[in-house]
Amino acid sequence: MNSGFNNGADGPFDSSAMGATSVANSPVEVRLNFIRKTYVLFMAGILMAIVGGVVSLNTSLWMIVLKTAPWSFLSLLLFTMVASALVRVPGLNYAALFGFTFITGIIFAPVVLIYERSAPGIATQAAFLTAIVFGALTAYAFISRRDFSFLRGMLFVGVIALVVGGLANLFFFKSSAMAYWSAWVTLLLFSGFVLYDTSRIIHRYDEDGYCAAALELFLDFFNMFLAILRILGGRR
Repeated sequence: MNSGFNNGADGPFDSSAMGATSVANSPVEVRLNFIRKTYVLFMAGILMAIVGGVVSLNTSLWMIVLKTAPWSFLSLLLFTMVASALVRVPGLNYAALFGFTFITGIIFAPVVLIYERSAPGIATQAAFLTAIVFGALTAYAFISRRDFSFLRGMLFVGVIALVVGGLANLFFFKSSAMAYWSAWVTLLLFSGFVLYDTSRIIHRYDEDGYCAAALELFLDFFNMFLAILRILGGRR
């Protein structure tokens, strides 16, 4: 299925919409501290997803996930909305971020395992390529310092189309060719999200929004990883 999980291009917690002071208008020390916290939490979220995957594959959880598919995968849409709603709440923000990333690892570890068994080393290749693409886009956003907020509408429409198309293919068409080409669309779409979300980190977020920013970056990285994994896997 398509993995278009994101809290939307509009982002329900856009600091500009909340009237909060953007970190871009804060002193340099505050800005650097915000960026450091965001990316440390982002990396910690990835590690938590890996831990969730290890737990899943070393217990009976992976069998439960596969037996309840596709509903187990669709449940991540609900978890995404819940995490996005709680990630700004003091006292719950860290639990929401790491709880979500842990659950993500549990749910998608069986998928990664299936690809890995069919083509050993493919998961490592996908992770490596994702890190390169994600890193290059992040570097471009920081170096250029462009405001990519103009992408918001297009990305929002793209996510809706991706989710609807993915659900249609999952329940009705069941086309491997459609799934393969939608992976390229997913990769392109979430490359745009990396630029958009990184731009918001630079220009839009308030200094208390580091958990929300880290969650968005995790969603971008995660969706790009799954898209590249599917592309490398061909039409399996």
